[in-house]
Amino acid sequence: MITSLWETPVHTMQLADDVLERVTADPGLLPGLLPAGHTGREVTWKSRTEDWKGGYHAGLRHGTGAWCALLVLGARTQDAGTLSGAVILHDPRAGAANVGLPGLPWGRPLTLTTCPGLLAVFPGWLGWQVAPVRADDERTVLTADSA
Repeated sequence: MITSLWETPVHTMQLADDVLERVTADPGLLPGLLPAGHTGREVTWKSRTEDWKGGYHAGLRHGTGAWCALLVLGARTQDAGTLSGAVILHDPRAGAANVGLPGLPWGRPLTLTTCPGLLAVFPGWLGWQVAPVRADDERTVLTADSA
């Protein structure tokens, strides 16, 4: 089941191992995982696999399409309790961090721990970053943007 976290539709889901294997083999299955009626189901997606190794850090990224997706294919970590390689979603608009109520206009930053099978789908206008990956850690992530 996909959980909508805020007014701006950020969808997260933990994929079962068999589903993760199928999507890893065929990233074209990704749109079919979105909720019925989601506009991302009706468009073409472009994807690539990225390896986030020890020392990797992405300070700020934006999608190139209406929707972005991140799917964690694999994770090696020495300490699961850290935020090594976590993905942080945030509203890039000036003053957004000063809004008192989450969801108005978007909400506070959302930190997602990157464990295998995590799927996050969010609007392309949201900013996101990758927290520094610890020296002995590694993540393999499918990143995708709707066309």
